[in-house]
Amino acid sequence: MLNVKEYHRPQGLMEAVELLKRKQPRTVVLGGGTWLTGEAPRDIEAVVDIANLGLNRIVIENNLLRIGAAVTHQQLVESGLMGPDTPGALHVIGQTAQAMSGLNIRNRATIAGAVVTADASSPLVTALLACDAEVVVAGARDKSKEVQDPGDFWKVIPLAGFLTYRRQVLDEGTLITEIRMPIPSPDTRSSYQRVARTPKDYPILCAVASFAMKDGIAGNVRVAVGGVAPTPIRLSRLEFGLEKKRLADWFEGELEAQMQTVNPQGDWLGSAEYRKAMARVLVRRAVMAIA
Repeated sequence: MLNVKEYHRPQGLMEAVELLKRKQPRTVVLGGGTWLTGEAPRDIEAVVDIANLGLNRIVIENNLLRIGAAVTHQQLVESGLMGPDTPGALHVIGQTAQAMSGLNIRNRATIAGAVVTADASSPLVTALLACDAEVVVAGARDKSKEVQDPGDFWKVIPLAGFLTYRRQVLDEGTLITEIRMPIPSPDTRSSYQRVARTPKDYPILCAVASFAMKDGIAGNVRVAVGGVAPTPIRLSRLEFGLEKKRLADWFEGELEAQMQTVNPQGDWLGSAEYRKAMARVLVRRAVMAIA
């Protein structure tokens, strides 16, 4: 069990960051709390509750969709911004948030928590990757510098990069403040595909495709897949190979080339061969659902 000795509820970002930057006791963010009651390391002794920091809003600003770190999965499901008529088909964010868990957990689990604890087949993180999401963190200032640039306090990290280095980023005492992504063009469409043991189960693998089509030509191609690596990944080679191309002529060859670079690890839910084969199927379904 956790042995939490300190509970803090800061009223501002600076106070929160200063608490997180302490070397002792080990201090972490308390958002929805689902990670702390499940997978959290046992040496955590202090928590920082971010409920009073105003990080629970969803707004569109300067052609960006900005989702506060404390926004819950259920808020994403219910948000009008995620409806089927949302420009750019960003409804895939709400769709995959619903696929993360049951209602009770969705009411507590946050988008920042999903990113921090992202597992191999996280539907929400897979969708965020396909939507060009970025992670905004506060507290990135380098205290070794004699002269500080106020802008150094903030850092914007592409989600793919954050997933690779998330432990190092968070160990610096930073605080995720929001997840943001560009509003795609109105003709952009998206598709989420999955495979699981039952229709209601968490996916074993999933895929999200997002792109625009004009006269059979694909543009702004984004494809992500979950379940073939430690965290969901973007299929950059496939994206590059399909950009400004006629899908009917290029898709199968580019998909096969991309699959040669994927080397999943097998487990009790499926062998490596199964995961690779099913990833191929799901990506094909996701792309063809738009095409």
